[in-house]
Amino acid sequence: MKLHLLLSCVALLSVGMMPTAMASPKSSEEVAKYSYQRSLPVATKARSPQNSSAVRLREVKQPHKTVQSLSQASPSAPASAIVQVKGVRLIPTDKGLEVILETAAPQKLEFSTTSEDATLISNVANAQLVLPEGNEFQADNPAEGISAIRVVNLNDNTIQVRVTGTAAAPKVEVFESGKEGLIFSLTPTAQTGQVPAPAPQTPEAQPKPAEQPATQAEGEELDIVVTASRVEELLENVPRSVTTITREQIETQTSVTRNLPDILGQAVPGFGPPTQNRRTGRLQTLRGRPPLILIDGVVQNTSAGFDRQLNAIDPSAIERIEVVRGPSAVYGQGATGGVINIITRQPTDERIQSELVVGARTDLGELQGESFGYTLKYGLAGNEGNVDYRINTSLETNGSWFDAEGNRIPPNDIVDTETLNLLAKVGVDLDEQQRLELTYDIYNDRSDSEFISDPSILDIPGLQTARALRVGEIDQEEPSRQTNQFANLRYSHENLLGSQVDLQLYYQDSQLNQEIQDIRTFFGDVPPFIPGIFQTNLDSSKWGARLQIQTPFSESARLLWGADYLKEDSDQPFLVIDPVAFDERREANILGTATQVPPFELDNLGLFAQLQWDLSEKWLFSGGLRYETIGFEVDDFLANPFSDFDNPPASVTGGSNRVDDIVFNFGSVYKVTPEISLFANFAQGFAVPSLDYLGQATAGFNIEDDALLEPEKVNNYEIGVRGDWGSVQTSLAAFYNHSDLGQNLVIAPSGLTNAARGPQRNYGVEATLDWQPSDRWSLGSSFTWNEGEADFPDDGIDWLALSSLDVQPLKLTAYVENETLPGWRNRLQMLVVGNRDRAFDDEVEEFELDGYTTLDFISSVQIGQGKLELGIENLLDNQYLPVSSQDGTGIREIVREAARGRTLSLRYRIEF
Repeated sequence: MKLHLLLSCVALLSVGMMPTAMASPKSSEEVAKYSYQRSLPVATKARSPQNSSAVRLREVKQPHKTVQSLSQASPSAPASAIVQVKGVRLIPTDKGLEVILETAAPQKLEFSTTSEDATLISNVANAQLVLPEGNEFQADNPAEGISAIRVVNLNDNTIQVRVTGTAAAPKVEVFESGKEGLIFSLTPTAQTGQVPAPAPQTPEAQPKPAEQPATQAEGEELDIVVTASRVEELLENVPRSVTTITREQIETQTSVTRNLPDILGQAVPGFGPPTQNRRTGRLQTLRGRPPLILIDGVVQNTSAGFDRQLNAIDPSAIERIEVVRGPSAVYGQGATGGVINIITRQPTDERIQSELVVGARTDLGELQGESFGYTLKYGLAGNEGNVDYRINTSLETNGSWFDAEGNRIPPNDIVDTETLNLLAKVGVDLDEQQRLELTYDIYNDRSDSEFISDPSILDIPGLQTARALRVGEIDQEEPSRQTNQFANLRYSHENLLGSQVDLQLYYQDSQLNQEIQDIRTFFGDVPPFIPGIFQTNLDSSKWGARLQIQTPFSESARLLWGADYLKEDSDQPFLVIDPVAFDERREANILGTATQVPPFELDNLGLFAQLQWDLSEKWLFSGGLRYETIGFEVDDFLANPFSDFDNPPASVTGGSNRVDDIVFNFGSVYKVTPEISLFANFAQGFAVPSLDYLGQATAGFNIEDDALLEPEKVNNYEIGVRGDWGSVQTSLAAFYNHSDLGQNLVIAPSGLTNAARGPQRNYGVEATLDWQPSDRWSLGSSFTWNEGEADFPDDGIDWLALSSLDVQPLKLTAYVENETLPGWRNRLQMLVVGNRDRAFDDEVEEFELDGYTTLDFISSVQIGQGKLELGIENLLDNQYLPVSSQDGTGIREIVREAARGRTLSLRYRIEF
């Protein structure tokens, strides 16, 4: 019945839009303008193998905020003497402005041009600026769309030309003139992403262009491109809160941390603060609810819990990250908190390009061999005809960590690890409208430490900070490691019967062996049916498919529709360790397995339709629905032995269950002025709780009606405002979400976590502000405040505060960045985490969260063809416990780990 209702709604949407499309024709100029702004599919549009503006999940175009290679001339050999540039002249043109570097005599000059943020940067080699008024030229607001032009000597034989646009970096053509010198012809990029049309010129009136490769692809002039909502969009047209982390921002943050959860915690409002470990769990939710994690559209979440899906790829393999906050009803598969879409590195337009990174990292308080870690990364990308490719490899080692007081930090999934990552991608343009792309990525993280967290702190009254205890090496049959790999095949057709079609097939596999646990130190003698020493194991695999079709009805309306399918197989037993061999010889020999969570199979099918309709140039509307059905099956199993210390594990009857529902979303954007837009959104999410709740099953468990596994439906309401004045960007959003059967967590005095199903509500405010007062300065801030309550069953109280595992404390970030000298940039960034004691006061948990403030310093300087990067984490060497450590109470006190003290990272990056 629900499937029939879905198909009927899709048909009504399709038929209902046809009269509207026919009743509102537009002029050819309006049609051209609209197609450029919105990246609509145009059936007759031809494209080069690399330069397509088609809307497809596989492709993410880069905004101007990402460094992009624009041009590179001239193939001629450098002159034997330094060329003197004795004048800089500006000439207005119909399409913008010309910047002329005047030489005394005709000379050939070598140059390379890139774009960084809103600034175009060109380095002219084998030249020196020699001006009568001084060796620097500066012009402020020389033309509409250009805020500043600066020409300086970068070094003894290089001139740097910097042109800053008011909205984005201008387009550029470079010409060689035998009479005048080197000419930069600039076309400002308008704020809406449009480029003013050039005035017509006769061939005789035009100077001859210098030889150079193709510049940016059509469509890359867009301010920001968002694909986490399944189609490419200008950010200003999306009726919800979205954060985009570019490649440049990722590289900046990896100067202080290479832990992806920490990068997101620093950069994304509404996401939990940095954890300094890879056990992110529910401590890093989106607005209090779990997000869907995707890598190139491949689902990384597992229904078996563990929450390691962000520890699945090295940051060096990532092109950009797009975060949609709140459920969308376009993506399903558990996205009740939102979507974190990780897009891997893209191929290059150049014939061949290489990148090499080498680096080291150490704790400044403990400059000894044990604290050193090393980084080695190499990337190769190229383009040959209709084939492009990219290969990225990385090796990273982490030594021991020390806190600000000089104490060794116990192993935390990052300490004493070795990480390998390989990304391989190849694409083939079958013709001008069809493309096939294959991606494979494997990530392996291995831990090897002689230390454990000292269990003796459990005997000390009051909450203690975990400390490391050396126990020597363990000879492990199954070493502590995590391996994540996926293969992804995509096919796209730009015009199949008038629609754009994208098809994706993928396979993903996760293998995890956690650290060995010896619970005899906590409980003394344990019953014979309970393993005293064990190792938690996960073996999860999934395959899936995505089909999406975008059908345009007119220049102002189009329908996105399709289907997603996912099949998951999972097993997570305890590996039981032989206690005799462990005690006598430090050998971790496996005797057998015990039930933690029984093996299960899960399948998920979603059918969706999403309408986008521009009612006018100022008022945009989007809305749609998704039908989702989820089924899971479990064989008979023995209950978790830890659930009852007094009795042997009971036999539990397995079975199968299937649930389904329809979820909706409606959103609108109203552009009050070209700079200010308002948005409002309602969206629903639908999910089945993590099936690791099966570990709590006891005799008499019924998989078809047990409350622990009942699905959850979330209603989310959001309003917000965005502003963009060229040099100032700001956003403010408020949200409220509610579910009748939330997955509320309660931390018992023992430190163990229990689930209590019941009504749940979350609400909060998020804000961002960025300002670029000049081409040398930029600063900004983000603010997150959120709260929530739950109606816990059988407590006699209507609403109690949600646990701090579900609701993060107040978070404030701020940064200031300055180009101190040409090619030398410095950044200071701050993180403020607030206190939270509501859940403690309501006796939902046994701890209060203490706030803290940290500062990081990042510096980079251009040296030759490469860049030297320095990062100092925890600049003030503060002693504190991250939020992710402060929940350690009871027997989990051994994971109350302090944060790392002042840490130095140094690396050199070169592209060639």
